[in-house]
Amino acid sequence: MKLRNLSLGIVLFLIIGIQFAAGVTVLNPVINPTGDLTAGANVSTSFKIDMTPSGSDTFPKTNTLQIFTDLNNAKWTVTMIRDGVEHPVQQEFGRSVYLSGWILSYPAAVQESLRISLEGTVPSVTKSMNKTIILVQELDGNNKVIPATIVTNERLIVNPTDMTQNIAVREADLRTYRIHIDARAQMGINTTGAEQKYSAAQAAIQSAKNADFATAQASLNTANGLMDEGEKLLDKAWAENEIANAQVPITKTVDLVTYFTVNKSITNDPRLSIVIAKKESAEQYLSSARDLHYLGNYAFSRVKAKEAFDKGNESLNDAINFKIALTNTGGGGSTGLSWLNTTTLIIAGVVVVIIAIAGYFLLRKKNRWDEY
Repeated sequence: MKLRNLSLGIVLFLIIGIQFAAGVTVLNPVINPTGDLTAGANVSTSFKIDMTPSGSDTFPKTNTLQIFTDLNNAKWTVTMIRDGVEHPVQQEFGRSVYLSGWILSYPAAVQESLRISLEGTVPSVTKSMNKTIILVQELDGNNKVIPATIVTNERLIVNPTDMTQNIAVREADLRTYRIHIDARAQMGINTTGAEQKYSAAQAAIQSAKNADFATAQASLNTANGLMDEGEKLLDKAWAENEIANAQVPITKTVDLVTYFTVNKSITNDPRLSIVIAKKESAEQYLSSARDLHYLGNYAFSRVKAKEAFDKGNESLNDAINFKIALTNTGGGGSTGLSWLNTTTLIIAGVVVVIIAIAGYFLLRKKNRWDEY
C-alpha cells in the first residue's frame, strides 16, 4: 500500500511539474507569385496561426513565438483575434517577428488566433537555392527552439546564370554525342536507336530555353538521361557489329574444314589440325563475347570479339595456305598420291627399265668383242 501511494505521489508530482506547451497550427499560407522566384521580385504572403490550448493557457507565458523570413525589406502586419475580435499588433519590420507569451497567453477558454501578412523582395543568390519565405517556431524560456513546433515554407530562388550555364553544358554534351553517332555510323554500325535518342534530347534542351527554372531543369535532366541511353545503344550496336565481323572468318574456316574432310577426305594432316585448333579457339572467344553482350558489358564484349576476329583470321589464313599447297601438288586425300606424283613415278620407272635394257645389250655386245 505504501509503495502504491508513493508511486501515485510521484506521478502527481510529474504532472504538476510539466508545463504544457500550446499547439500552434499554421493554416495554408498563400504566396504570390507562385513557382520559382528571381532576385528582386516582390513577394506577398498571408496566413493564419491558430492557438490550441494545452493546459490552462492558450500559449505558455514563458515561451516566445518567432516568425521569420529570408525576404529583404520585410514588412509585417500582425493581427491578433480573440473570440472573434481583432486586435492589431504593432507593425514590425525586419526578418523576424517575436511575440512573447505575455502577449499571447490567455485563459484556455479564449479562442485565439493570429492573422499574418508579409511583403518583401527576393534576395540575390550566387547560385540557385531554396530560401525561406515563412518560418514559424516556438522558443522555450531559454530561447531554444522547440523542434516539434517548426513550420516552414520555402521557394527556389533562381540565379539566371545557372540555367544559362546548365543549358550550355547540355548543348556541349549533345555535340559530343553527335560526334559519337557519326563515328559509329562511319564504322558501319546501326545508329537508328541512337539517332532517335539524339532527336529527343535536342528537343528537350530546346524546351528548357523557354521554361521556368524547375521545368527547365527537369527538361535538361531528361536530355541527359536520353543521351546516356543513346550512348548505351551505341555501345550495344558496336559490340553486335564486332561480333558479326568476328563470325565471318570463322564461318569461312568452317567451310574450308568441311572441304578438306569431306571433299578431300583429309583427316590426319597436321596442318589441318592446326587450322581446327585455331578455329575452336576463335569460337570460344566469340562465345564469351556473346555472353558479355547479353550481360550488358559491351566494352569487354568488343574486346573478346576482337580476339575472336584475330584468331579466326589466323585460322582462315592457315586454311587458305593449306588449300593452295594441296592445289600446287595436285592434292588428294591423306592416304593417296597426287596425279602428278604418280605420273612422275611411272615415267621414272619406264626410264629405268629402258636404261637397264640398253645396258644389258651393251654389256653383252662388249663381251662378244672380248671373245674375238
